Amino acid sequence: MSREAAVSASEVTYRFAAARVAAPALEAVSLEIGAGEFVILTGPSGSGKTTLLTLIGALRRPQGGAVHTLGHDLGSLDESALARVRRDIGFIFQDHNLFDALTARETLALAMRLHPERYAEADYRLRPAALLSKLGLGDHLEALPGGLSTGERQRVAIARALVNAPRLILADEPTASLDAAAATVALEFLVQAVREIGASVIMVSHDSRHQALSDRVVTLVDGRVAGEWRRGAVQAV
Repeated sequence: MSREAAVSASEVTYRFAAARVAAPALEAVSLEIGAGEFVILTGPSGSGKTTLLTLIGALRRPQGGAVHTLGHDLGSLDESALARVRRDIGFIFQDHNLFDALTARETLALAMRLHPERYAEADYRLRPAALLSKLGLGDHLEALPGGLSTGERQRVAIARALVNAPRLILADEPTASLDAAAATVALEFLVQAVREIGASVIMVSHDSRHQALSDRVVTLVDGRVAGEWRRGAVQAV
């Protein structure tokens, strides 16, 4: 793994136990994500995109090959160490995963509790308010998820992923449940915010309209890297 890389996957293989799955979810996938790089993973359903994201995010262990995330060899870590790695990653999911009983501000404050050494008590009130306001939710700080639109809930989820200024953001189809206008707004907020904090982003997306916002697009087909787009150049693999 180079010093500049946030993520390095080398010859990664993963198979699910179900006998009905004939092909591996991932087969000898190698990929490096630079610090501050915005990369989109695309490809047909079942091509291994989400599986790769979970391996990079320390939610699964590779069965073959190696994954280094934020300087950690994930295959060598025990469960408690993997949990510590996950605290330094911002996760954004398709279905928001917000707690019904927590307001937008409380949602971000809870995420901040993963790093109590970083914050004074006043920060748990001020930092969420500042970030949510920046994302156009200043009037909804005390709103529960049930009182927000789908797009607003996704912006809360984006804010939660950003509140601890992580070095890595992993997003799995974060705009799939949004209409075109809301998806564009949410994604532009994400791009702007991560540029400001210098985070690397890996985002699973089927929407070709999003690709112009990325530095690179990597296509997976049948568990393998099948192609790559970078600044107008196509590299066959």
